Amino acid sequence: MRSIRSHILIFLTVTSSLTFAQSVSDSLSILSTVEQPNKFHTKFDKQLNTYYLTAGFRYGHNFGQSHISVFENFNSTFIKSGEKSIRDEQVFSILGAHDFNPLLSSGIYVNSVILSDNRRIEINQASASGINIFTSYKPQEKIAFTPFFGIANNRQIGQSDNGLIYGAEGLIDDLHLSDFSISSEIKFRNEDISPRKNTQRYLNFYLINDFEGDVSNFVNIKYIQQRKDFYYEADSVTSREFDVVNNIQSRIETSYLIQDRLYINRIFNLFTLDMTGKAIWRNIDRDTRYRTLQNVSSSIFDTKINELRLEFESAAGYSSKIFNGSLRMLISERDEKHITKNFEGAPNIFFEERSRLESRKNNNSTRASVSLLGEFRFSSTDRLLISLFQNKLRYDTPSDDNFDDRDELLSIIRLRYSKKLNPFFEAFVSAEGTYNHIVYILAERSSNNNVNRILRLSAGGDYRGKNVSSLNSFEVSANYTVYDFEDLNPNFRSFSFRQFTAVDSSQIKLNNRFTLGFYGYIKLSEQGDLRWASFSTKPTRYLEELFGEPKIILNYDAVSLAMGVRYFSLKTFNYDKRRRVLFSRYRSLGPTTEVIIFSSQSLYFRIYGWYEFINLNFVTDAEQANVMMEVNWNF
Repeated sequence: MRSIRSHILIFLTVTSSLTFAQSVSDSLSILSTVEQPNKFHTKFDKQLNTYYLTAGFRYGHNFGQSHISVFENFNSTFIKSGEKSIRDEQVFSILGAHDFNPLLSSGIYVNSVILSDNRRIEINQASASGINIFTSYKPQEKIAFTPFFGIANNRQIGQSDNGLIYGAEGLIDDLHLSDFSISSEIKFRNEDISPRKNTQRYLNFYLINDFEGDVSNFVNIKYIQQRKDFYYEADSVTSREFDVVNNIQSRIETSYLIQDRLYINRIFNLFTLDMTGKAIWRNIDRDTRYRTLQNVSSSIFDTKINELRLEFESAAGYSSKIFNGSLRMLISERDEKHITKNFEGAPNIFFEERSRLESRKNNNSTRASVSLLGEFRFSSTDRLLISLFQNKLRYDTPSDDNFDDRDELLSIIRLRYSKKLNPFFEAFVSAEGTYNHIVYILAERSSNNNVNRILRLSAGGDYRGKNVSSLNSFEVSANYTVYDFEDLNPNFRSFSFRQFTAVDSSQIKLNNRFTLGFYGYIKLSEQGDLRWASFSTKPTRYLEELFGEPKIILNYDAVSLAMGVRYFSLKTFNYDKRRRVLFSRYRSLGPTTEVIIFSSQSLYFRIYGWYEFINLNFVTDAEQANVMMEVNWNF
């Protein structure tokens, strides 16, 4: 019965979410049957003027036929700038349950969720808390049903509401009937916190049929509907007419999914075939509770969105002694419509204006893509990886007032050859090319038409010896962006960006306790104006970036201690004709330290920090400490 209690805890934790939380993706994890271990975790990160803290724990214990679970999670972000920004999120829950028999258990659940933000926004302060009584009935091992009932308090922008929460959850977990396997998840939930109401309906049905050992058919039907009522500050006219401080907007999102997947394995013991077709409908409906006709404008009308997406995907795989590869094809079509909702008494002129504005957002798109991934194994020491990707997007907007119609073509090719020269050293060389062409159909935006070409070449080696290990790579890249009509529009100028990067990561083991480590890189970058016809550039900006961190590491059983020096330098140059002129210089230098404690699977502790003396334009004007601490403890 403990797995049922785990389902209940996860379910009630999710259903206690605040009214501003719109995601329903967490519904997919409600019925997780995975037992999670007791755990404590915390992480603190301070870099520059940003402080981030997260901490929490999860604890569960059995007392004979009774069980208790406690969950806590806290996140805080603090940005120290001209105007300080503080954002805190806290979730706490405690659950107690008792098993009366193998089929029936019952218990009580208390939860609290708090959001606090010092910014002056409408939902900067919100909380939700409640007490729930639940009963879980499990008529057989793979079927469970859990009704629940409780009271809740919900606060948003200074207004508190009390009410009832009630609903039920059902589960069928991999139930086998003849040649079929059935799984289903269902949830019904109401939150009546007058004058608001939040609801959720969730159904997810899976049917798997294994015709033979190598042929499977998978059918998935999903229905999700979620309603959330939000407070927002009412304007003065609405406030006087309806005698309210806050207005209420309801947002109802409904989605449907039908999916069929056919998988065929071991065709001639060489091929696999995977085909999937899906249809997705999604509707978003907004409704404002209090609307006045005393101050009419186009903004008083509510809207809704209807979206339909059809997808077909096919993937074929091939496997032999010298080659593994896969070919994937995807065709997707999406249609989105934005509709204005009229109401009685509203002037038609404002309704037509809002309808015209919303219709500008209507769009439909078609996407087709083909990708190939393959690996040639010429020998036990020689390998060649090849990757090809081709994507075509067509984006259309029916409105005459929208000029965003465009076609996009994206092509990417990657090659990587590696050779193991001996048991200790592997060398590699790789090349990558990207071609991206964007064409706006209408003249109003055709000045944005451009072609982007990227080329990368890299080489390097990986040495793994008894006492020395070193990974080195060298890369040159060139990025060329060319506008089709730059001669007609001076705001768009073709440009180039070229860069050289060298990276080194090495360790030398001095003895069983001490190791020397180093990580560093060099980046040299140049940006310039480009004339593609003559393939000539006029450099406009140059950057020189250096980073190095040598350190000595002491390893003692499960403890690792490291001390070193961190150096970072960034120089920017402008150009006087062809001569580089130093524009700015940033340099940071200071000591670093790191402590790591790792004990099997139960404890991981790491603290890493550095103190830096900052030199800006040859003047030392700042000192700063940076620290990151992380603890994970499974107990």
